[in-house]
Amino acid sequence: MEAAHVDAVMLLAEVFQKSSEPFDFASQDTTRRIQLLVPTMIKHRLCPPPEEIYSLHRKLSGVFLLLAKLGVKIECKSMFDKVYETYQNR
Repeated sequence: MEAAHVDAVMLLAEVFQKSSEPFDFASQDTTRRIQLLVPTMIKHRLCPPPEEIYSLHRKLSGVFLLLAKLGVKIECKSMFDKVYETYQNR
């Protein structure tokens, strides 16, 4: 179960890995690959996650699906780096 959770986080992080290339949301299969991990997470969990986590999951899934439907290609790593830099400088 822990490996499935780590895999899910790493899948979501793929959008931030390419530094100069835009991430093509139309050709990604992130949501499908995460859906493949869900049965393992559900089968082995000790308790359901807090309600806030369900809300966050719905929002992330919705964003990925919307960006895919719109055919968005955007370079995400620099946005992540900017937020991370701000966070580190606190």
